[in-house]
Amino acid sequence: MIHKFERVYVHPSQSPEQVYRDYLASFSLRQINHKFHYDSVKQSQKWLRIHERFSPSRNNPDCINAYKNCFQKAASILDNTSSWQLIGLGCGGGTKDNTLVSYLSNTEKKSIYYPVDVSLSLALIAAQKVRASYPNLSVQPIVCDLLHADDLIHLINKEGEADRTVITFFGMLPNFPPDQIMPILGNFLQKGDLLLLSANLAPGDDYLKGIHKIFDQYDNELTKDWLMTILIDAGVNQENGQIISYIENDQKTQDLKRIGVYFELRNDLNLELEDQLIQWEHGNKVQLFFSYRYNTTMIQKILNQYSINILDYWEAANQEEGIYLCQKQ
Repeated sequence: MIHKFERVYVHPSQSPEQVYRDYLASFSLRQINHKFHYDSVKQSQKWLRIHERFSPSRNNPDCINAYKNCFQKAASILDNTSSWQLIGLGCGGGTKDNTLVSYLSNTEKKSIYYPVDVSLSLALIAAQKVRASYPNLSVQPIVCDLLHADDLIHLINKEGEADRTVITFFGMLPNFPPDQIMPILGNFLQKGDLLLLSANLAPGDDYLKGIHKIFDQYDNELTKDWLMTILIDAGVNQENGQIISYIENDQKTQDLKRIGVYFELRNDLNLELEDQLIQWEHGNKVQLFFSYRYNTTMIQKILNQYSINILDYWEAANQEEGIYLCQKQ
């Protein structure tokens, strides 16, 4: 077997210096940047196990069909396009992007897939998965921090512009405050470009009751073990505190709520991270993770603010996940 080097593009937002600054800020501000939960191979594998266990897109046949319906319609829109580029923002393990490519794939069309993730491990997993299925497709993995990569789409386009751009943003919307991520997401889109996104929904007509219904998807041992990994690697022990989860209001968007996961300190704790001393006190809460819950009306309102129109959407029968086919106006 002939082995080849894997060429990976690393954006400056994930340079060692920037990552180290973000790491120290996470501990000093007691707000762990989500990207550090996917940083190592160990963490990526733990996250993939959680995804396999709880994600409707992996376990609910109706949800799987909803994705397929979305992919089929996207492919029909691109049917007369001579070339396309697929940019998987927050590609994760690449399973959904791989399925989408199966609908878009056409040997006569020039095409390229960019799996983009903050995790090198996940970007490589996604790249290898798609490349194994479609060896003739150009694949270029990219590692970056979306919140600090406003120029990424311009850098990608310099590699060679395609007639149409398709952006996927699967499962990522809940993990950012909407006022932070939406301007960045809108920056990736030009008029006519397609955006395929999914979001965790609060099932049912009662928004708050719907969030309570899915609360256990975050308050469980698999998730706690995954989120605890970064603290343990920094010298925190299980005995130093406990992980607590609860529903909280968004600070800027009225009526929007999220599930917050925190580590509450049982005692004072000093952490020596390289040359910096981090001091935590008894009763402090360290924000480990949060996930917004939406309904389709909320998503439509947010997208409209950034001139993004929903062409069609599909919800799983249990209403726990929505898939949206969108286009920049």
